[in-house]
Amino acid sequence: MSVRLLFVWLVVSSMGCSITQHLPEDEYLYLGSALDIEAADSVDTEQLEIELLGKLNQTTNSKIPLIGYRNIWRYYKFEEKKRNKPYKYLDDPDEIKGEKPIFFDETVVESVNNLLENTASNNGYFNNEASYTLDTLQDPPAIKAAYTVAVGTPYTVDSITYFWRDTAVAHIIDPIKPASVIEPGDRYDLDAIKAERYRWQQALKNNGYFYADDDDFLFLADTVTGDHDVELLAKLKTDVPKEHLIPQRIREINVYPRFDVSDTSNLEQLPQIEEGGLNIRCADCPLRPSIIDEAFAMEAGDLYDPERHRKTLRRLASYNTFRYISLDYEQVPGSDSTLILNAYMDPLLRRRIEGEIGLTYNSAQYVGPNVRLAYTNRNLLRGAELFQLEGDFSYAVFLGNSEQIRVPTSGIYGLTATLNVPRLWLPARRKLIPRLMTSGTVISLGAKLESLSLTLSKFEQEIALQSLTDLAATLEADPEASERVSLLQIRAQYGYTWQRRVKKIHLLNPFSVRIQNPVISNDEVLEIARSLGVSAGGDGEAQTSRFDRMVVFSPNYTLTYDTRLDGEDNHNFFWQQYLSMNVNNVFPIGPGLEDAETVRSLYPQLETDLRYYWKVNSGLTLASRIHGGIAFPLSERVIVPYFDLYSIGGPNSLRGFAPRQLGPGRTAPVNNNLLTLGGYGNLMLESSIELRQKVTPIIELAAFIDAGNLWTYKTELEPLDTDFRQSEFIDQLAMNAGIGFRFDLTFLIFRLDLAKPFQIPYEETVADFAIPQKFVGDPVDDSIRLVIAFGYPF
Repeated sequence: MSVRLLFVWLVVSSMGCSITQHLPEDEYLYLGSALDIEAADSVDTEQLEIELLGKLNQTTNSKIPLIGYRNIWRYYKFEEKKRNKPYKYLDDPDEIKGEKPIFFDETVVESVNNLLENTASNNGYFNNEASYTLDTLQDPPAIKAAYTVAVGTPYTVDSITYFWRDTAVAHIIDPIKPASVIEPGDRYDLDAIKAERYRWQQALKNNGYFYADDDDFLFLADTVTGDHDVELLAKLKTDVPKEHLIPQRIREINVYPRFDVSDTSNLEQLPQIEEGGLNIRCADCPLRPSIIDEAFAMEAGDLYDPERHRKTLRRLASYNTFRYISLDYEQVPGSDSTLILNAYMDPLLRRRIEGEIGLTYNSAQYVGPNVRLAYTNRNLLRGAELFQLEGDFSYAVFLGNSEQIRVPTSGIYGLTATLNVPRLWLPARRKLIPRLMTSGTVISLGAKLESLSLTLSKFEQEIALQSLTDLAATLEADPEASERVSLLQIRAQYGYTWQRRVKKIHLLNPFSVRIQNPVISNDEVLEIARSLGVSAGGDGEAQTSRFDRMVVFSPNYTLTYDTRLDGEDNHNFFWQQYLSMNVNNVFPIGPGLEDAETVRSLYPQLETDLRYYWKVNSGLTLASRIHGGIAFPLSERVIVPYFDLYSIGGPNSLRGFAPRQLGPGRTAPVNNNLLTLGGYGNLMLESSIELRQKVTPIIELAAFIDAGNLWTYKTELEPLDTDFRQSEFIDQLAMNAGIGFRFDLTFLIFRLDLAKPFQIPYEETVADFAIPQKFVGDPVDDSIRLVIAFGYPF
């Protein structure tokens, strides 16, 4: 053991000597600094310490335990190689390996010492003194600075007096005095004074003072009277430029919808069109003049208004037509009160075709290719209409046990067309425009076909029990026979979206209709579907199935409230509320149901997504979420179409479980389960809490807990085992915990989460699980699950 210690000592010693040999003469490595505040016990210096620590220069040389400054040693060795063989490094002469040393600089230390004194004064500690001492090491030569700041009792604001030599300015600022960030009794704080000056600047700008600047205002402090009291006098500086104190009026607005940043020589030669007070200069305008006019919230003759300026920018951005937008103001020559607004826009490419090819895999062990194609036209009718045609096609094959292949293949084929018009298609929209920040009309039409192939030999028992004669004959003629059952869904929707404030977005779809229709070659196939738990249904002629033909009318409204859209804040909320009123007309189909009456189910559907983000400090954030939804009946029972049912699990839900691996209630996951309703319900609740810590600008660590499940609620005339019951709610919650790694790649967030279930609601029911859900999944897996995803989970 002593030999090993001697070897380590020799390595460290030799490394230290080698660094010392390379360091320039009379230079010392800088080892950082320490801070000590001297004050009476009655003086609170906690906030002051935070501010002073932020001023210290802590950029130091990194030292590896037991090894020393190896990175500096590597730096000097590499520099030596470059000097000896410069021809090897001609391609990159500035290449650096290792770590360039940081040397002690006494002038920097002295400037930091002065900065500490000024910072203490700016925080009201006028009686202060800063000093420093240097701790020197010899091998290798290094210095550490230790600062001491002695402070007395801080000064507090005794009174504030206002003196405005301009009555117009006084008329604007005096009414906002009650909301001042400086109050008598507060500790003197230069940052608060700066915030108050900025508040006055914004008040003037909101009243047309385009050139107003917070530096136009001056605070004078009198500390002579009283005991550690400050009397403040607020006033305008004497040398404020004249135009800063005059409201600016927009004389004309010039718009260049096809502006080339690289060529501005011929702007004045462009053809001009006058529309609504705008001078539109364009040879081949991408938009109709009337559409451009609707985007501008200001007109010639208006006072400058920063809110209208921002509203115009948002409207132009919502057109999805321009890659570059700039609103520039210039002073009219010879005038101190008028401006010219020049708007420059550079249009995007009008049309785009894109596609993706990948693999799809689900928890039922199906895998296969997935193809997505999309066509985009950003300006379909030269009115900034965004038209999108998207196709999504996938085909999957079952990879499980060959003895369980009841549904060997499945396919999903979808096509959706969407037209997004950035204005309201309403008769009196011109009256609404001034009150709205952005608005739009959304029209969509889509169809999706989900197709399953059934191996009839695997349904032999159900065919015999239900006397399905046609299928029995088919199977007798061909033991390898298969049938295909498909579900066609058609959606049509017309709605409006609008925004009056940055934080609130409204979406109203007064017309929304969805049609579901099974596509089959033999009605008896539906009987197999019924026996496999597609729907518990009822008895006799009134029996309905979620595989029946359905027509759903569902006008809906969505409110999104997000405080993150209004700038940085330590506490942020996100709330999305969805509400729809649904009328589902069910037309039973199948053997013996030819004369069955239409069943109507009336039910509202509510879904709430509530999130809270607390930014504890610059690197630590606490994020939490509660997400729930319910469809409840106003009629005898609720019949919810397959496409409106809830499911949970996966990368943005309970990460310890695969999608559709939970619910309803204690239902266990079933292998080869594409025909069952396992994993779906009409009542859902999930929640998550996550602690996110920035390690570097690129890497973030997270610790999280997820909980939730889904249930059925009054879906049948008789109670079901999967119904929600308050007494069993806690026991039926699935829970998992885990850690995550996030990588900020600038253009996206790449996420790796490791999650482990610690409460599984169906854990005790798997052994007792029986027909009709015959093929129970593998034993409960409570091992760690790796989740790969993009973006934050919420």
